Amino acid sequence: MNVDVRFLASLRTTAGRPGVMLDLPAGATLGQAVERLLAEIPALHDHVPVWHLAVNGVQAEPETVLHDGDQISIFPYIAGG
Repeated sequence: MNVDVRFLASLRTTAGRPGVMLDLPAGATLGQAVERLLAEIPALHDHVPVWHLAVNGVQAEPETVLHDGDQISIFPYIAGG
């Protein structure tokens, strides 16, 4: 199955692109997608602790099961005052 990963804010610069398509096995989880993503773009590794993840616009946890055509959005935590 294919999922579309979008990098938001500063992660676009870190990744060197706005997003990537991942080909994952059926039944893969968001956590597995992140592992694959880090293998393909190691520069993102240091930023994982401040990531927020969403699947199809809804906040998601690593255990979330993905489906063909899902869109994963990854964005850094942004603090405001």
